[in-house]
Amino acid sequence: MEVKWKAAALVLALWCCCDALRVTSVSPRRGSVNGATRLTIQGDGFAQERQFQLNPVDDMFGNRVTLVSNTLSVPCDVERDSTHSNQIMCYTRPMPYDYYEIHVSVDGVPIPDNSMCRYSWLCSFTTVWYLTPTIESLSPVSGPPGTLVTVYGRIFTDVYGSNTDLSSNGINARFLRSYMGGMPCELLKPNSDERYNLQLVSESSQMGYMSCKMTGTFVGHQNLSYILDADFGRSQAVKKLYRVSALGKLSMFQTFAEVTGVFPSEGSIMGGTLLTAQGRFLTKLINQHALSLEACRVKFRVWTMTESHARLQNTR
Repeated sequence: MEVKWKAAALVLALWCCCDALRVTSVSPRRGSVNGATRLTIQGDGFAQERQFQLNPVDDMFGNRVTLVSNTLSVPCDVERDSTHSNQIMCYTRPMPYDYYEIHVSVDGVPIPDNSMCRYSWLCSFTTVWYLTPTIESLSPVSGPPGTLVTVYGRIFTDVYGSNTDLSSNGINARFLRSYMGGMPCELLKPNSDERYNLQLVSESSQMGYMSCKMTGTFVGHQNLSYILDADFGRSQAVKKLYRVSALGKLSMFQTFAEVTGVFPSEGSIMGGTLLTAQGRFLTKLINQHALSLEACRVKFRVWTMTESHARLQNTR
């Protein structure tokens, strides 16, 4: 008899737990096709203080949000610092244009459909072109690290660094950050609040220009993107901006090391002359041994290299 009572109590506890889990609203319900749109999910019974786990391999732990279409299932990355028992915040990933239903599970327990919003469309998300920021041109397309680059596209807003100002076109959105090759691309001039360039074509337009200065020192092929808040998320570049690198990868921009001088300027025709090449970012080359000078079909090999100097020897 006691065993039956314990079993009944366990079933009742599980029923109460599942009944307490529910989602009441999701916003926004439209956003960028390229991800980084922040979804806010309101409801009850979400994981809170147990968000921090000792076993990070346990995929069943905590809150899990998944966006599901007829052909695809995509996780939404939960922001734990902004999540509590009545709210989940997560960031979308790049997804094809489509309609997605939102599914939530808490500590491995899926929230049933009858507890997901009053109407199913209230617990949905749609990726749309008209809320996706774009990059339609990039200038220049190559340069040394630290180059100032300018983007033209559907940027929606001319606001950066303010939580209150509306854009000049009336849109309540702002630039959050910009990246080149995974490193920040700064919109502000050093030690000031002055922007390099952030402007719309007109007060009624969503098209405009954004300029930023690269901070990374990587030498090679890279891509640029920027992120807006509100419904907009991460930018998407048009396909014509991509070029195929020597490594077979698609990229929008190429950084290169600079050689500003070589000395001595004369040497033996029989080879063996030790030269010094002076420049910038020489040690950032992907393959340092690829650095060579060729004049009149005379090749040199690298002996030593620093950030600003390389010693080479005539190998003729």
